[in-house]
Amino acid sequence: MLTIPSGRMSATTQQEDTLVSQSRRRALVASLVIAPGVALATSMVAVDAHAAPATGTVYLVQGVADTPMTITVDGKSVATAAAAKTIVGPLTLSAGNHSITAESPTGTATVTASMSLAAGANVDAVIHRQVDPSKAPVVTTFPNDLNAVTAGSGRLVVAHVAAVGPADVRVDQKVLFANIANGEALTVTVPAGTYKVDIVPTATSGPVVFGPADVPVAPTKLTRVFAIGVAATNSMDAVVQVLPLSARGSGATPSTVNAGDGGQAADLVAATHGSSDRSGLVALGVVGVAAMLLLAGRRAASRRASGTS
Repeated sequence: MLTIPSGRMSATTQQEDTLVSQSRRRALVASLVIAPGVALATSMVAVDAHAAPATGTVYLVQGVADTPMTITVDGKSVATAAAAKTIVGPLTLSAGNHSITAESPTGTATVTASMSLAAGANVDAVIHRQVDPSKAPVVTTFPNDLNAVTAGSGRLVVAHVAAVGPADVRVDQKVLFANIANGEALTVTVPAGTYKVDIVPTATSGPVVFGPADVPVAPTKLTRVFAIGVAATNSMDAVVQVLPLSARGSGATPSTVNAGDGGQAADLVAATHGSSDRSGLVALGVVGVAAMLLLAGRRAASRRASGTS
């Protein structure tokens, strides 16, 4: 029977204890180095969540011709006796459901509607007549497409919110949107320039119920045209509003905002860019922590292998 001297066994046990102790110390040091990085990444995520509240942007368009309207949002007055073609905003509202009320002086043209607003959305809420002008007005929301366009181009939106039946929207005498109903809109991207826009009863060449109106479309701008009024009373008119856009591939963010044209989309774009940059920084920190963990694990394994060989 093979007998191992007690001294040899004691020395081996002592060496193993030393290796275990060293391994524990290294693990402790690694945890002390890594923990602040994890805590920093976690705190940055928490700060980012608090720094980016869930809000959206709303423009209220008073599209009831010949009738002033007092407008409230969630019970708070935002406009008193606003004339037709008045644009109220931009309003920054929390994401979720909101109540919009518009009331005429006599109370006969009153409407209350619920609007659902998504975080980061930019929308127009238009108060307008139905096809039958004797009925109460309605509120229709239209999302604003703020995506970039190619340099030298602009985006044109034509919305049918007049007391007129189904119609065709024509741009430079060409039908671009056929059989458009009250509450619908056409969106096209076109070279910058001035275009003649009119609306005729669907599948006909006339009589023209709106226009022709010369609509300038500026480069890197979103131009929205809302056809309002009642054709039977010759009160047809248009509300025009412009928002800035970026040029595709330029990397530029709109910095000049014309408040009179209902701009101020630059803050939304800048907020989006800021959020993306911060998320990238957090991701970089997490990747760095993961790399430190992997390196520490490989070094510990290498030392254990060399200690047992």
